[in-house]
Amino acid sequence: MNDPDVDALTRTLAPRLRMVAAIARTEHITHAAEALNMPQPTLSRALARLQEELGIALVERTGRGVRLTRAGRLLLPHVERALDDLRQGVAELTGAEEGRVALTFLPTLGVEVVPVLLRGYRAEHPGVRFTLTQEAWAESLRRVASGGADLALTSPLPSGPGLASAVLHTQYLRLVVPEHHVLAGAGDVSLADVRDEFILLKPGRGVRHLTDRLGDRAGFTPRVAFEADDIATARGLVAAGLGVSVLPARPKGALGGTVELAIRDGQAERPVGVVWPEEGSGGGYEPPAVASFRDYVRRVGPRVIPDLTG
Repeated sequence: MNDPDVDALTRTLAPRLRMVAAIARTEHITHAAEALNMPQPTLSRALARLQEELGIALVERTGRGVRLTRAGRLLLPHVERALDDLRQGVAELTGAEEGRVALTFLPTLGVEVVPVLLRGYRAEHPGVRFTLTQEAWAESLRRVASGGADLALTSPLPSGPGLASAVLHTQYLRLVVPEHHVLAGAGDVSLADVRDEFILLKPGRGVRHLTDRLGDRAGFTPRVAFEADDIATARGLVAAGLGVSVLPARPKGALGGTVELAIRDGQAERPVGVVWPEEGSGGGYEPPAVASFRDYVRRVGPRVIPDLTG
């Protein structure tokens, strides 16, 4: 049977899935009709019409009852899976306890923050499932904007149209220098006064975006010694004396071998928050499970994130 025939038969069968499943379950036309809440003659005519359109017998009589033919038995598991998938889809559309949430998040938040949030939420809503993506700031915003994710835990937060956001925690950005650096004793600095090579995060990372923005405001273009994939690597290379960097302040104090200096240039901070499509986008529909998890993150995140980031 070629593909066009398969497509045609699938279109014929799809609206009658419940009918086939009910007949298989009851092995009786009258009982199946009762389960489907329709008159028995209506079901009999519908079954006859279906088999005629398919050109395949799905049911055969056995005395006063019926049973599936070999073709019907072969088809039944697929019918049942299709109905189960459809039921699951409806549950995800309408229920806050059985839905699925597609979440994208920064790699730095995946170590502790995301596991803590998911563990706490799933303790309250064990039926909700998650699809997780770990990626850099720019990719996460693109994914949410295109409908590939429901929510993003990221930084910085978007300022353009199409996406809404809520700040969960704000970190200060610091100029991180080796402990014996000439500026190590300074109280604060302007990036325009720094003559060293910089260890920056790669383009597309949120901290790199903020660093570039700070440099633009200070009229300063750093000389780049290395572009790191993550904050921990950049911090470690500074400790090794390979350059300086602009990074979020560590909650527990500077990494050994480094000193963190306040930056005088304006808005030297990193807001961490949750991002979602603004109201009206995506057809104006938001699954209840997504709304529930977002509300949980907005409620719990400000207590969790300050202790676990940096």
